Amino acid sequence: MEGSHQSRPCGFGGGANAKYHLAPRHDRGGQGLGRSAADQRAINAKPPRIGAVADIGSNSIHLLVAITDGVRLSPLTDESIPSDLGRLVERRQEIGSKGTDDVIEALERFHLRATRLGAHSLSVVATEPLRRAKDRSDVLKALRNKVGIEPVVLSHEEEGLLTVLGLIHPHDRSTPLLVGDIGGGSTEIVSLAPRKRPEAHGFSIGSARLMTRVNYSDPPKLREWRELREQAHDAFQALPATEARRLVLVGGTATRILKLVPETLLTHAIRPEDLALMGERLSSLTSVEISSSFALSERRARLLPAGLTILEALLKQTDVTNLSVDRGGIREGVIIAEALGGSDWRNSLASLVTSQR
Repeated sequence: MEGSHQSRPCGFGGGANAKYHLAPRHDRGGQGLGRSAADQRAINAKPPRIGAVADIGSNSIHLLVAITDGVRLSPLTDESIPSDLGRLVERRQEIGSKGTDDVIEALERFHLRATRLGAHSLSVVATEPLRRAKDRSDVLKALRNKVGIEPVVLSHEEEGLLTVLGLIHPHDRSTPLLVGDIGGGSTEIVSLAPRKRPEAHGFSIGSARLMTRVNYSDPPKLREWRELREQAHDAFQALPATEARRLVLVGGTATRILKLVPETLLTHAIRPEDLALMGERLSSLTSVEISSSFALSERRARLLPAGLTILEALLKQTDVTNLSVDRGGIREGVIIAEALGGSDWRNSLASLVTSQR
């Protein structure tokens, strides 16, 4: 049944009783929680368990296997397989039989990998491609019949809340804060404020989707930059006004953008002058040159002009003055949600995010 949470048994190669070191979700200077908040997080901890989740996205199908107690999380593997699902859905509005076969092959491989690492089950979530695909029911049926799993197709709100839950570092929530994830097919923004319920907003614009729409040159020409900016600007017009002046970004787009200015890899903070330098490099260098200079795949480098444009539009819409990048995201969020909320985690996401504060 679509939307129900199902996972495939993986066997018992170590299981929840296996002894692994749990890395703390460290504070960063100036952004950490106070002692009382950290103590409260420790109280929420559960017995350690190995969780495994596959994430079917627009650009990639990811696997994360990690041990967690619901507070700390240590990855055992974090890997991905490239996919063209976002492009297929953008151009044809469907995934099709070839795309479905690719997903099946990836999930079978990930299931075996998770089993060998001691996970009891493999959970699977899907984002924008399956949210939009006209043949979604056919794809889900094929996955259920051939792999034994029916993915949870996350709503924009669920994807946003899982992003917050999966943040690796605690962040000060005593003042308003935005958390965002610029994905391949969509962008999620979550507004956090003291004594208020988290507000998650989703926008159907992502780096791969915008690149497909504009089909820009390598590097983009001036008129193509203008078109990118116009589309990105229009995408965020429905984002409500916020008092937050801090934005924490997670996800592949954000972490890859950092590589364009290597100094930011130390601070994880992006200043206006950093954004300007990123834009200059993407305007003057081809994806091959970006790839060889900044340790990125050529395929990922091609997406960066769209990703940077989306980030710039988001900053203009929100008036954010403090921008940083963190690790973690929806896969970490699913593993933590399952540890804390059990099989009913989807119905308690907002409360789980609130209890992190």
